Amino acid sequence: MSYVPQEYWFRHGKTYKEEFQYNKKFELQEKILIEYLKNLSVSSFSTVFELGCGFGRITKLLLSNFSNITEYVAIDLSPHQIENAKEFVKPTIETRQQNLNINFMVSSIQSFQMQKKYDLVVASEVLMHVLPSEIEDVVHKLVSMSNEHVVNIDWYEEPPATKAAPHNFIHQYEKIYVNLSQVNNVYRIPIMKKGSWLKSVDAKQYLFHALIKKTQ
Repeated sequence: MSYVPQEYWFRHGKTYKEEFQYNKKFELQEKILIEYLKNLSVSSFSTVFELGCGFGRITKLLLSNFSNITEYVAIDLSPHQIENAKEFVKPTIETRQQNLNINFMVSSIQSFQMQKKYDLVVASEVLMHVLPSEIEDVVHKLVSMSNEHVVNIDWYEEPPATKAAPHNFIHQYEKIYVNLSQVNNVYRIPIMKKGSWLKSVDAKQYLFHALIKKTQ
């Protein structure tokens, strides 16, 4: 059966949270994401848009580490995942001292109606599921939605790459970003921990960071 993203994630979203198994790769992914954002001194960002929030893993991570976030919009193709995300982040929201405007929506990025631009646009393990015929338009829209930073974490290997599942794709993120006039610089950071063979972790993923040109 051919891969149709909305149909696939509508079905898969019903059981994704229950089947999810947290491991060292996810732990490393989260650590590198948070450290990278903090080291970039972008911790002052107050508005965030997240594509493909799933059950809220990255949502909760960002809200827990950046108390200055005042507005957070998260979308996902799966209504079940959106409900899971609301419940998953609820304890974190209740512990915050200041007001937070958070909005979870069932939507594709193609149909999402942009009302404003956000300081940070983030997508973790989402763009790798976008069809090759659609990836350039999707990245373009994400860039147009940001006034500072776009960050995506996705599987990426240089050829020859590991054989992919029908819903996984390797995209040339750097090339796509660089070809957009709104992008000033692009950075690629490996999700990897080097050490002895017992402690080394290679998620075969990279963090891609597009720095958006500031408008005058």
